[in-house]
Amino acid sequence: MDTIQKTTNKILIKELPSMRVASYRIISANPERDAVNYMKNLLKDRKLNFNNLKRFGIDIPVSETQQNIGLRGYEYWICLPDDIKKLEGATIKNIPICNYAVLRIKNPFERPFDTISNGWLELHEWIKTTGFKTALDNPNRYMLEELIIIEGETYIDLFYPVCIYEHSI
Repeated sequence: MDTIQKTTNKILIKELPSMRVASYRIISANPERDAVNYMKNLLKDRKLNFNNLKRFGIDIPVSETQQNIGLRGYEYWICLPDDIKKLEGATIKNIPICNYAVLRIKNPFERPFDTISNGWLELHEWIKTTGFKTALDNPNRYMLEELIIIEGETYIDLFYPVCIYEHSI
């Protein structure tokens, strides 16, 4: 169960429980679309409903050469039901419980490179001014993006890992 602590009108602290996810990494000109399509096909073979599963995306670094030719990197996670132990074509990862500063952005795809980038900058600045510590020095903490549809409106939640207790690193 997710727990939420309100901090501002825009940014919340939210605890995500530990998760077992199927992960797929790709470098392409449109990695988000390519990763989603790939995972949808994997799930279709297992007869799992893609839209009923929690999903997260993570930007991954690419080389300068790859950037120069218009390539970007993306890792896509799908939280698996307990009865699925493996998913051929994906890597299974166990993600530990973590606290996140979360910012929700409405209509993120109107100008995605501006809107989403500015959201990450706002979160980063917020963390610097609030006294929260980032948890990015831990290799099991990730900056996550989650696409949400509410009553036909599209949102993206940006998750920035933070430490709110000494033992949460």
